[in-house]
Amino acid sequence: MNIICTGISCAGRKELIADFEALCLEKETDIGFFNVGDFMHRAAAASGIRFTEKVLDSDPAVLSLARRAAFYEIASRADDSEHAVIGLHACFRWRGTLLEGISFKDIECFPPDLFINVVDNIADIANRMANNPQWNNVGHDTLNVWLDEEEFLTKQLANLYQKPHYTVARQHPLDNFYELLFSSKPTLYLSYPITILTETPEEIEAIRALGEKLRTEFIVFDPLSIKDMALVRESQSSTIGLDRRLPTIDEKVIEQIKTRTISRDYQFLHQSDFVVVIYPTDKLSPGVLSEMNYASRYNKPVYAVYSGERSIFFENLCERIFDNFEELTAFLNETYERHIPQSTD
Repeated sequence: MNIICTGISCAGRKELIADFEALCLEKETDIGFFNVGDFMHRAAAASGIRFTEKVLDSDPAVLSLARRAAFYEIASRADDSEHAVIGLHACFRWRGTLLEGISFKDIECFPPDLFINVVDNIADIANRMANNPQWNNVGHDTLNVWLDEEEFLTKQLANLYQKPHYTVARQHPLDNFYELLFSSKPTLYLSYPITILTETPEEIEAIRALGEKLRTEFIVFDPLSIKDMALVRESQSSTIGLDRRLPTIDEKVIEQIKTRTISRDYQFLHQSDFVVVIYPTDKLSPGVLSEMNYASRYNKPVYAVYSGERSIFFENLCERIFDNFEELTAFLNETYERHIPQSTD
C-alpha cells in the first residue's frame, strides 16, 4: 500500500511519521518511509545546486525538476517494501503567494492507495513556526488559510485518484492511527456537548475516557484532538492567562478558527462510518444537533447515549438511543462484529 501523507510546515506531520515509523519497526511491519524534501535536496546537490532555508525562492522550474527526480528515486526504492509512506506538502504559502507542493505528474510515479492530511492545534503550529527561521514571519491568518488549502488539495487529489482520504490530528493515538491504515476496524465520530460542559471539565474527560474504551474495537475521531476553540474562549473572556503560544488573536483569526473548527469536525464525521453521541445533559447543544443533522444528510447512522426526556426531533436523528454506555457498546460490537478483527491469541 502506498500512502501519501501531507501537512503544512510545523503542523506535526514529520513528528507523527517519525513516531509511526518507530511503531512500525516495533511491530515488524514491512514499510518504507520517504520525505520528499530530503530527496529534493539530495537531487539538487547531485546537480551542483545547494538549497538553503529560503529554498522556495528558487526558480519554480528548478524546484519542479528536483521534485520530479525525488519522486523517481522514491518510487524505485518504495518497491523494496510491502508498504510505503511518502511525506510532502500539497502546497506552500510563501511571501503572499500559493506555490505548488506536488503535481499530478509527480504522483504518477507513485500510485497512491491512501491520502492522509495531518493537522494540529493552531497554537502549537504557531509556536513551532516562531522558532523556525524559515516560517517565523507567517501570520496567524495566513496559517489558517494554508491549513485550509493543504486539506482541500489533499482531498481533491484523493478524489481524482478515487482513493480514501483522512484528516488526522497530530495527537491522534498512535496505535489507533496504525489500525486506521492497516486494519478493517470501522470508524466512528465521537460527538458530545463541549461548550455547555466547559464549566464541568470532568464530564468532558469522562466522555473522552469512554471514547478510549471504544478504541479497542473501532477507529475513533475525537473533536477535542484539536483544541483551537479553547483559544477563542480565552480570548473572548476577561481571563488574563491567555495561551502565550498565540498571544495576539484578532477578530479575523477568531472567525477563521471558528470556521475551521466546524469544517474540520464535519470532515472527521464525514470520514467515519457512524456517529456515537454521548449526551449527559438536558441542555441544548447546537453543535451536537448540527453534527447529527450533518450525519443524517450523508446517511451516517447515529447512535446516542441519552437517559433524559427524549424529544421527537432528537429521536428522528438517531438510529438507536441507549440509556447507558454498556448497552451501546454491546450493540456496536454485535452490529459491527464482522468488521472487527478477531484475536488469534
